[in-house]
Amino acid sequence: MDTIRLTKQEAREYMVQYHMINTDDQCRGMDGILAVFDRLQSIQYDPLNVVGTNPELVLQSRVIDFKKDLLDQALYQDRVLIDAWDKQMSIYQTKDFPLMSRIRKHRGELEIHTLKYRLQLDALKYIDEVLSIIKEKGPIFAKDINIGDSIKHKWGQTKPSSATLDYLFQIGKIGVYNKKNTMKQYDLMERLTHHLDTEDSFSDDDTFIEYYLERRMKSMGLVSLKNGVHFSGLYIEKKENRVHFLTYLINKGIVTEIEIESLSGKYYVLTELLHPTNKLISKVSFLAPLDNLIWDRNILKDVFEFEYTWEVYTPKSKHKYGYYVLPILYGSQFIGRIEFEIQRNSDPLKVKNIWYEEDFKITKKYENELDKALKRFATYLGANDFNKSINE
Repeated sequence: MDTIRLTKQEAREYMVQYHMINTDDQCRGMDGILAVFDRLQSIQYDPLNVVGTNPELVLQSRVIDFKKDLLDQALYQDRVLIDAWDKQMSIYQTKDFPLMSRIRKHRGELEIHTLKYRLQLDALKYIDEVLSIIKEKGPIFAKDINIGDSIKHKWGQTKPSSATLDYLFQIGKIGVYNKKNTMKQYDLMERLTHHLDTEDSFSDDDTFIEYYLERRMKSMGLVSLKNGVHFSGLYIEKKENRVHFLTYLINKGIVTEIEIESLSGKYYVLTELLHPTNKLISKVSFLAPLDNLIWDRNILKDVFEFEYTWEVYTPKSKHKYGYYVLPILYGSQFIGRIEFEIQRNSDPLKVKNIWYEEDFKITKKYENELDKALKRFATYLGANDFNKSINE
């Protein structure tokens, strides 16, 4: 298939349309959530909660009238979504669980190395006992199982039974039944879903790598071959593997090669997803710090001409903007960053600060769209109002 050439603006518009942000998609309710996961495959999990966790923030920018309890329902009542490992810790559709057996096996191997490094290999001796306790007592928190003596290490103090639970979760023998804030309540995976492995889902590693590379491309929309956390994971983190299998997928017509004006190197999209049918609209959205659209910071910088660093792990004295700052997307353009005060209950949503890009001009139309975005964001959080007057 011939290489397609795009302007930067066309590339931006493609990516924003692909990600269903600021578009005319009518994603609503549970069907809307599943439509987002059909497109993106998985959303990275992060427990920090200033104005929602990362998955909640990803969904509120795409699903009309999204509320936090909808995600809990999808995860812990309907169980159409599951907490599991994909690109780091993630949420994905439960029906994909059998396809990720190689990932769970790999995570288990890594966890054993971690246990060895932390002098906690004894945790593996308690596997049968921990499974028996869960089978007998039902869903259980780590704090409710006390087996073996706690071990102190530089990361803190860990009970062997807690380390056993972590290992069993990584390999998929147990799953998250529910959560109390960030505490996981575990149950046997066989009681949580019928989507269990009966046999290996792929005939060989090569078949899995093709699937996993396509899966990650779906999560991002447009990719380059550069290394980064967006390509973390079994097999595909090695550039030589990506080059080999991407070439194969191009030759099969599954992937199309893209060139973007004034940018060196090649970019790639899945051929079947090359022509979005949705339309961009003039709308303001606040994106999650780990939103799929900005996984690849090089694409963000080169294509969108926007640089973003999540500063939560940066010392406060070195902050350029703030602790938990969200990118602002207006149409297909990143025009700035916004930071909110920590949201409590139904208190009014408060804007802590807004930083605009130097070349962005504030217009009356933009201000109207900003007010609409703040109102939507306040509603998503359950806030009774919003206050955009900084430091007021």
